[in-house]
Amino acid sequence: MNSNSSSPLKLVVWKPCRWEKKYFDTNTNTLVEPTFYQDPIYSWEPFGDPFGSVTSSDQTQRLREELIEKFTLETKPEKRGIEQFKQVIQVIDEILSNDESSWSDSEEFGRLSNADSVNLRQHQLLALRQHIQWVCDTFVNVPDVNVSLH
Repeated sequence: MNSNSSSPLKLVVWKPCRWEKKYFDTNTNTLVEPTFYQDPIYSWEPFGDPFGSVTSSDQTQRLREELIEKFTLETKPEKRGIEQFKQVIQVIDEILSNDESSWSDSEEFGRLSNADSVNLRQHQLLALRQHIQWVCDTFVNVPDVNVSLH
């Protein structure tokens, strides 16, 4: 797991709780439905701002809607599953294929053999796309898994 305090995004993969005991809700005087509660099984914060590499303001807004608004914790878990998350890849692929994103300088520098330093450029949207693909491939067969972004 990678963490970066300057990241505007945090991706979390959740699964329903699998409690071995039954719990009583004193507010409703009923047994608690354990699948209502979620346990995080993976979290990731990308290094940098993936929205910063999108060059079109319309596409930036579209990407924010696809990522943040559709995968907020207020959305029911069954509406933010892996199959819905795969649709984000299609949106990112469209932005990438239309040349509406770019590479940018990173905060890291590498050393060349002659001792010069060179900025290690990055394509934050492409890195996000690759990570989303990895999440989808990794958790696709986990029952009732869902994703949130905030």
